[in-house]
Amino acid sequence: MTNETATQDERPNVLKVLLRGLHLQTYRAFCREYDAIAEKLDRKLRGTHPSKAQFYRWLSGDLIGLPYPDHCRILETMLPGWQVEQLFQPHDGGIEFVPEPPQDKADERTQTPDIQTVDSVEPRAEQGNQIGEEYALEVPRTEFGDVKLDVLSLPNPQPGRLLDLNWGTFGLGIEQLGSQIKNLGSRLDVDICFGINEAGLVMATFLSSSRFSRCPIGYLRCNKVRGGGIELDNASVFPDAREHSTIVLCDFEVKHSDAIGYLAKQVRERYPTADLYFAVFGAMTEGDDPRASNFDSLAGARNLRKVDFSAIFIAATMSPPGIEPPLELR
Repeated sequence: MTNETATQDERPNVLKVLLRGLHLQTYRAFCREYDAIAEKLDRKLRGTHPSKAQFYRWLSGDLIGLPYPDHCRILETMLPGWQVEQLFQPHDGGIEFVPEPPQDKADERTQTPDIQTVDSVEPRAEQGNQIGEEYALEVPRTEFGDVKLDVLSLPNPQPGRLLDLNWGTFGLGIEQLGSQIKNLGSRLDVDICFGINEAGLVMATFLSSSRFSRCPIGYLRCNKVRGGGIELDNASVFPDAREHSTIVLCDFEVKHSDAIGYLAKQVRERYPTADLYFAVFGAMTEGDDPRASNFDSLAGARNLRKVDFSAIFIAATMSPPGIEPPLELR
């Protein structure tokens, strides 16, 4: 099922009908039941319920693929007799009619042990969609302390190879950053939005137009040097700005290197009284899981903390070796 067919199909899925029958269709009621089941299965799962946005995405049928294994385990315990694959199928009956589990299909599975199944770590996105599950990640913020962001995950169907992003995924990531910036808690009046290399410049252009009142756009073009470092190209652009300005740096990807530390230093030398914010499309995790258990499990967390940004916005996380922007924008 693609994103297009999901929006066109107005039928409720089975999950929505079942939760409505149990009076668990509201987010608060669902989370209470989720935590009660988690307490019995594994206390570590308590509090790991989906974000509010993700929960209603489950009910609307907009989810591509299936939730992560821990969510699936909770759902199948909450709704005995149902396999999670069945829960996300469209429901053909009326909304008032609560269906019974399809016992015949369950019996077929138990009677055919010779069929080999693959226990995948996570569901793979169908062709045309690359977004995995949305989850909450706590990131540093100087004012009011750390804050939780709703972050997308980018599962890689070919581990060990770069994930080539399509324009749809790229656009969704920029929308995610825009949503995080909008919900900062106060209006972010930006004086300059810098794009780091071409992919970052595309991000800065969209964010400047949609969130920053078409503020001036700067450009940080980087050249690689021997030893793995970088230096600024003469084509870089530094717009004029007032004292105590607010500046956002937009980068496509953060891995292990301290490139962002070098770039932040260059910007601060030119705008010594500015407050710096950072928006990144993809932050790489240390392991095979595209989700980060916490901020410090990100490959570049230590370098990001050293820069001391006023706030950090992260659209998505992914596992090594990383992601490639559309058209291989550099």
